[in-house]
Parts: sequence; structure tokens; C-alpha cells
Amino acid sequence: MNKKEFSSLIDKYFDGEASDVEERLLMNYFESFQQDDQWSSELGPQEIIRKRIEKRLVQGVKNSEINKKRFINSILKYAAILVLAVGLLFYFINKDGNAPIMTNNALVIEQNKITLERNNGEIDILVEHQDKKIAASEGETVVVQTGNQISYIKGKKKLRELVYNTLTVPHGKRFDLVLSDGSQIKLNSGTAIKYPVEFIEGKSREVQIWGEAFFEIAKDEKHPFIVHADNLDIRVLGTKFNVSSYEEDENINTVLVEGSVELLQKDTNSDVNNASLLQPNFKAALNKQDGKLLFVEVDTSIYTAWVNGKIIFKNALFKNIRKKLERHYNVTIVNNNTSLDEKRYNASFDIETIEQVMEAFKENYAIQYTINSDQIIIN
Repeated sequence: MNKKEFSSLIDKYFDGEASDVEERLLMNYFESFQQDDQWSSELGPQEIIRKRIEKRLVQGVKNSEINKKRFINSILKYAAILVLAVGLLFYFINKDGNAPIMTNNALVIEQNKITLERNNGEIDILVEHQDKKIAASEGETVVVQTGNQISYIKGKKKLRELVYNTLTVPHGKRFDLVLSDGSQIKLNSGTAIKYPVEFIEGKSREVQIWGEAFFEIAKDEKHPFIVHADNLDIRVLGTKFNVSSYEEDENINTVLVEGSVELLQKDTNSDVNNASLLQPNFKAALNKQDGKLLFVEVDTSIYTAWVNGKIIFKNALFKNIRKKLERHYNVTIVNNNTSLDEKRYNASFDIETIEQVMEAFKENYAIQYTINSDQIIIN
């Protein structure tokens, strides 16, 4: 996002036209920069922008008919955005690096940080390989980090309403999540998941995912577990399965390792009679364009190898290989030999670096390339 796009987003916020996702982007920016040592630096030319925002702030307050309480809340909220705007402009002018990316589904946080967003909008930056108690959540539910995993532990006080957290894992990283019911979820790179901090008696257990995750669901016949992935709902009782629903992919893939799951497309009006049953060792691929659901028997280890840090390609299109390598290694691959995209390859990687991966493609398939920092250019 460049300076022009950021300025436009600020305008939309003050005009009350910013979407929930756009507001989240602003607050994620704020969280990223409020601990930056450069906040205390002289702002210089940014003063012009600051005055423009202040002027808009005053106009917005004058034109609003609100009571005293709402007036105070608005001032505090706009003040935070004002600080955010000036700090971000300072970033754009004085600092090199990759800015956060906003997609239709999720946020990829700047500087490749794993983030935990709370129901109230507060964001915790999770540092890998740490052991700590993050903070108390609503009620008595607590969040504990052990290495590359966070776990939710229920207290004696039960919640009356669902309270959600969102865990975001950027490209090049993986992270694990244990829900309050004991269900275990492994998140692949470039993934976000929204889930309740605690499940409530009498209500189904539901989460929403953007990206890829491996689920091992704790069995509870009274409370079905439902995964919402784009236009697909996956309903389970207790089982192991993998879901891949990246925005750029053509299909939403569900691979069942153990147990059974029901698949229901949202455009079927959630009629359970229209649900399709998926058997173990099968993959269900829902095409996002035509809505067709295809079932095929597969080797599940190929689709779950990422859980152990491996990447396996079997008769895979090169265009799909590129996407997975980009996410796994947090690189950009520019392909100037477009005929490669429709060719199929076999490959398996474990502890190799991206340089070693590309060298293997060069030796085995005569693919020529150059590497410039985190960008790979195929000739």
C-alpha cells in the first residue's frame, strides 16, 4: 500500500465509509508502529499531512450530533488514528521495507509477525519459541504460549456469549493452536483463523479460516464442529482433516485423514440434506468459479506433509508449485517462462533452503533462474 492508497484509506475512515477489514488494517498498522523507536524522531514534512487530518477531525466533530459520552469516545478514537497516520507517513517517507498487505479475506502483517487479535481489537505480537502466559481473556479463560503453540484454558467462570480471537500466521512461518475444548489446529504459512476463546453449551463449535490448516477435532456429539472456508462449510464430530482455502487458489480442498466429515456449500441454503459425505483417504475439491465439487482418492501424506515442515509435489502443475514455494519460504517468484506453469513435476523437500530448492529444479528440469534477495526470477 503506497502513500496515496493510505491517504485514501484515512479519508474513508473519517467519512465513515471504511469497512471493518479496512479499520482492522489501520489498527494493525498502529500496533506495529507504536513500539517503533522512530516514533520519537522529527516528523519534518509530515506536519502538512498532520494539519490536514486535524482539520478534517475538527470538521467531523462539528458536523456530528452526538452526546457527551460519544463525543469523548470519538475524540479518543480519532486521536489514535491521527497518531497512526503521522507515524505511517513517517514510515512511508523514511523507512524501507514491505508494507502490510490487505486481501479480501485476511491481513498479512508487516515484518512477518505472528499476531493474536482479541475481540476488542487489541493485538499481541507472538514471538516464536517462547514460553509465557500471554494474558487473561474474557471470563477466566487464559492464553498460554508454549514454543510455537498457544492454548486456551477454561476457568471456572463460563462465558455467556461467544468471544472471538483471530490468529494470523504470515508467509514463511507456521504456528499451532489448541482450542478450549482440546481441539488441535496446525496453521500453515499465510493463514488466519477466527475462533471463540471458549465454546458455549448448546451451541455448535464454529471457526473461520483463510489459508491452510490441519485439524484434529475433539469429539463432542452434542456440539458439532464446523469450519467455514470461503463458500464451504465442513461439519465434523471428531476427526483429522486438512483444509486449504487460499484466496489465490482455484479450489477449496478438504482432505480427510481419519473419521468422516460433511461438506455443505453455502449457496445450498445450509440444508443438511444437500451435504456431501467425505470418506477417509479422499480429497474434495470445490471449484470457486463453477461451484462443482469433485471427489478423488489421494495419498493424504502429500497434502499433510507441511505439518512436519515438508513439501511434496506429485504430478503437480508448476504454477501451483510456485505458489506453495512462495508461501513456504516467504519469497516472490517471477516466472518469465510461462510455458512452465502448465507442466507437471515431482519433487520433495524437507530442510532445504529456497536456494537449494531452485538448484534442484535447475539440475533435474533445466529451469534457469536468478535470485535477488527475496525475489526469484525464472528466465
